[in-house]
Amino acid sequence: MQTMISLINTGGGIHRPRLDLSDHPVFQALPLGVQSTAQAHSSLASIPAGEPLVEKGFLSFVLAGVLGLFPHGDRICVATIVAGSVHGWDQALDPTGDQPEARALIDTTLCRIPAACLVESLGRDWLTRLVARQSSGRLSNLAAEAACNASHLVQERLAKWLVRLYCGANGAPLRLTQADFGGMLGVQRTSVNAAAGRLQEKGLVRFGRGKVQILDLAGLRAASCGCGDHKVRPAGDESRDTQLQDTAA
Repeated sequence: MQTMISLINTGGGIHRPRLDLSDHPVFQALPLGVQSTAQAHSSLASIPAGEPLVEKGFLSFVLAGVLGLFPHGDRICVATIVAGSVHGWDQALDPTGDQPEARALIDTTLCRIPAACLVESLGRDWLTRLVARQSSGRLSNLAAEAACNASHLVQERLAKWLVRLYCGANGAPLRLTQADFGGMLGVQRTSVNAAAGRLQEKGLVRFGRGKVQILDLAGLRAASCGCGDHKVRPAGDESRDTQLQDTAA
């Protein structure tokens, strides 16, 4: 078996909602026989914002929304798993290993597949190569996130997270409080309040009653530190941003 797939969706743009397993890019990259096995054992699940993934032993194909990873149950989010990505490969390979808690940052829809059936179909050696192939990139991303937390202003980091969540939610309204953002950024709510006020004064976002509306996505990208996201946009990407904002308004 020679085909290799990616553990994560690395694109920095907006992703089309994927509410069926057959539309998921990682699923589409699996061999046809493995696809049949996966579909036969799959089940949809909706995870409300703030709730953790409590079921063990599953691979979670994220169809819409964003999951955050929180080591040892901490409040600080160190990584995100967006629509088009899969959570649980590491645990499938080593069920007894220490894994960060996965929690829905916004309302998230995912398709769960028992890890054991895919490990058996793909082969443990193949899965080991897959995880190893991605490990250096994932470690680099974690290091970059740590450096970002230490060196960039709260306003820049808040803008970065707003872009991430907005794109992961396919333009849906973000139902998050400033306290929620404080937990993601690892700062006091007062710091988030000040940063949010500056972004709002620039006409980039609107905060109110636990709901965040993105008014200028291109401007918000420019205001962010851009860590972990692609700064170079493909031609025509700005028009898709505008179209999504018009649809979500």
